[in-house]
Amino acid sequence: MTDANYQTHRDLAIRKIEAIPVAIPMLRAIKWARGLVTGEASRLRVARLGPRSRNRAFRERVTGARGEINTIDNVIVVITLSDGTQGIADAPPRPTIYGETQSSLVAIINDHFAPLLAGVNAFDLTRVWSVFDAIAWNPTAKAALDMALYDAQAKALGVSCAQLLGGTVRPLLVNWRLRLGSEQEILADAEEMARDYGFRAFKVKCGVERRKDIAILTALRKLLGPDVEITIDCNQGYSAQDLLEAAPHFEELGIALVEEPIPARDSAGKLHVAGRMRVPISGDDSCMTPDDVLDQLKLGAIRAVVIKCARTGYTQSRQILALARGYYTPVHNGTQADMQIGSAAAAHFACTYNAVHAHEFSSFLDAKDHVADQDLVIKNGQLIVPEGPGIGLSLNPQKLKKYRLDK
Repeated sequence: MTDANYQTHRDLAIRKIEAIPVAIPMLRAIKWARGLVTGEASRLRVARLGPRSRNRAFRERVTGARGEINTIDNVIVVITLSDGTQGIADAPPRPTIYGETQSSLVAIINDHFAPLLAGVNAFDLTRVWSVFDAIAWNPTAKAALDMALYDAQAKALGVSCAQLLGGTVRPLLVNWRLRLGSEQEILADAEEMARDYGFRAFKVKCGVERRKDIAILTALRKLLGPDVEITIDCNQGYSAQDLLEAAPHFEELGIALVEEPIPARDSAGKLHVAGRMRVPISGDDSCMTPDDVLDQLKLGAIRAVVIKCARTGYTQSRQILALARGYYTPVHNGTQADMQIGSAAAAHFACTYNAVHAHEFSSFLDAKDHVADQDLVIKNGQLIVPEGPGIGLSLNPQKLKKYRLDK
């Protein structure tokens, strides 16, 4: 690099940060077990975004013990550097998990973080995170800003985010998350996705009715054969006793992982069960921050860690990866129902390490459309990670205009 180029990149600063609410229709709803909140959020309006704001329906329904997402009500984060380079990220609000809504994400980013970060050197992540640390929680807001900044850095340097993080772009084995439903519906979904996309790994949502879960898993294993990876996510739906009774069936069926089977804070129950079953427990809800991960690794109950870049960005995801390696614990990337931009960003991070289990970069197939400038592709059960620079994606101005809610 010439001295002039070094000077140019050394002095890059954050010029502008914008949080843009969007609403994109889905082909079919995403459901999960263990609902926490009932009702429908009201229509949202963000006054400070001015005349561009308009109403839209945000629907995150819970029926009994099931959550359901019907519309992609995310926030697109755009960071513009002093040379005009733009980095992008996607923040998915999950009020039942993190307490963040679309309107709260827009407000915390535009009204609080943006003014504090204006003029900060684009490579000074220590200062950026000192600003984040001064404001409690808001994990997906911070994660999106972190990843958008990395994307801008990589685009300014002309490299991919994978390269900037110490990896290289390559195809990644991914799984398909089967939806809650009847046995017939779940088997039909698995058969269709294996045929159309070549999926060789599946994740099953469980935790509502133990006997029904076992019956569905038995039928699924019979359909898919012995060589397909099956993991299950109970969303904390079982008790420790439920898990003890189900564990022999999971072992017989060759289940690869059981994700958060019991309440995340039931450390005694988790440790008790982990010593009495061969299927490893993976940590998700109990591993939201690096501190959480360290506590769980010290406890010794989990034998896999789920990294979700949507809540830990690149900076904290790297910390979690280092902690897991220190405890000889495998990791893989999960999803917060990430769409194209979020999936591409997380995939670039996943290109920096070798995973034992399939990643979860397929939720974008549930969307009718997106705001990126190109489609993501899954072929033969692998995500074809877009080449750089950055995450390999930029915004499509026409689609953004169509789906944004503030203009």
